Amino acid sequence: MKYRAVYLGILLPIMFVFVSCAQQDDFPVLKGPYLGQKPPGMTPELFAPGIMTTEYHEHSSPAFSPDGNEVYWSVFINFYGPQVILTMRQENGRWTQPEVAPFSGRYSDGNPCFSPDGQKIYFESRRPLIEGDPYTGNIDIWVVERLGHGWCAPKNLGDVINSDRWERGPSVSDNGTLYYCSMREGGYGQMDIYCLTLNHGEYAEPENLGEVINTPGYESWPFIAPNESYLIFESDDGDLVISYRKDDASWAAPINLSEKLNFTGGQDRFPLLSNDGRYLFFVSSRWLGPSYFDRPLTLEEVKAKARSLSNGLGNVYWVDAQIIEDLKPKELK
Repeated sequence: MKYRAVYLGILLPIMFVFVSCAQQDDFPVLKGPYLGQKPPGMTPELFAPGIMTTEYHEHSSPAFSPDGNEVYWSVFINFYGPQVILTMRQENGRWTQPEVAPFSGRYSDGNPCFSPDGQKIYFESRRPLIEGDPYTGNIDIWVVERLGHGWCAPKNLGDVINSDRWERGPSVSDNGTLYYCSMREGGYGQMDIYCLTLNHGEYAEPENLGEVINTPGYESWPFIAPNESYLIFESDDGDLVISYRKDDASWAAPINLSEKLNFTGGQDRFPLLSNDGRYLFFVSSRWLGPSYFDRPLTLEEVKAKARSLSNGLGNVYWVDAQIIEDLKPKELK
């Protein structure tokens, strides 16, 4: 009964919001790539307002499948959770309405990421290792694999990748190398970025990316370029930064990306490049503005701001990915 209560406590509010929404007749007709949204320029714009960017707290960028016909992302339905993975897909040339992903909705899940071939989705979850075991609240990296037209049961990636601390924010390169952030012991700071190479289907030991990338604070939510030529992540001060790979395979000093996008004063996170390489997605809390830091806001004040502005504490933005090439130092081009 305990686990059924957990399940109902998380799933029912989600289903009320999204299934009841699905019964409405006014959901827009969405056709074409990226939910049929008009592409952005060099100034970041909200992505799919009222559809993906809503009054809820979006907690990941949209992970589109390699063929562009599916998208997965995560949101916090309530102010402090739970987090759930949502999905939309193209059917008969039209995007369906958002619904809970078939492998999510019971426990707190987030930050989905496709494998290069589209046959797997990596994500973070607080679920127990074995169904029915005590719920610990730890966060691990999990994976689901395609099974026909659906997905198999989620599988924990094991103790080579996961520790007794939090592991979050998976990102996979074209050759299968997995990047993620972890609070495991032995790092440079409170949360560091690691990578694991894939050899004959098995992951090697986690490799800390070193003190050029990691500091005594928090480095999190990495996105690795498909060819591993650059890494974008959230720095300890809440800005997105980008580090380019040098000819000797070492990492160059990170450059502030949020500053170039005029997105400072809030928190920018969850960077993700579109599959065609044309757009950079990220999530930002910048709508609160600099005044957010003038004094601590009460919970009710934050909720009121979210309601009045019809969006949440995290909103999905996208921008032309040319910014990535523009920021690259001349000596690395």
